[in-house]
Amino acid sequence: MNERCFVAVAARKGGVGKTVVACGLASALAHQGRRVLVIDLDPQSNAAYVLGVDPIAPGTAELLTGGAVSPLEATQELHVLPGGPELGSQRIQSLHPEELAEAVISLNYDVIVFDCPPGNEYLERLGVVAADVALVVTNAHPLAVIGAERVLEILESYQLKGRRGPGRWALVLSQIDARRSLDKQIAPQLALRYPQIPRFVIPQDTTLSLAAAEQVPLMDYDANCRGATELVALAQWVLDPDSFKGANNA
Repeated sequence: MNERCFVAVAARKGGVGKTVVACGLASALAHQGRRVLVIDLDPQSNAAYVLGVDPIAPGTAELLTGGAVSPLEATQELHVLPGGPELGSQRIQSLHPEELAEAVISLNYDVIVFDCPPGNEYLERLGVVAADVALVVTNAHPLAVIGAERVLEILESYQLKGRRGPGRWALVLSQIDARRSLDKQIAPQLALRYPQIPRFVIPQDTTLSLAAAEQVPLMDYDANCRGATELVALAQWVLDPDSFKGANNA
């Protein structure tokens, strides 16, 4: 990949593992030698916490309002701009949807990952508009699937209307345990509904949760766990879908 890549990770419903996916993907990309920045768009600043940096340090809100920012170092190649409650302020909510897209142009990173918050369509839109790739995360819960479908509708609408935003996207099925009935059904159901959209399965893996709880980037915590292996495959597709041989369309 010679060009920079901006990735929005979104899920309309909370609790589906979106931030774990976003941070795991960022760690996988950094592990490959890419210079990666995670921009946390969540007022709760969960991505900053998961990656082990100060979640209340100045970050995304300051970037959006023209302030000087210093991304925090999680690892040598992986940096973070924390979110925080200021993202919910009227000042941020009144910004133009392309404000983030304009603000990141000068940032010197190979990959920027936008961790979009659940339940806040405005902040989600900032990340989506700034991205050229989108990952829509869902688990097997019916409400999570409905939320993912709403995000997909927005992506399709932007593309059809020629608006700024991702040119491609994929579904990421998170927290999947094939022993559970709903989990077994979700992949074939989404395959029927969205046959042209790539699908990636991130299995239920306690290592992902432990890495997040202990605030250690995944590839530093355990680069060989099953979840890490699947996130590396997802990173490969993000960087170069044409060369990707292992698309998970199960």
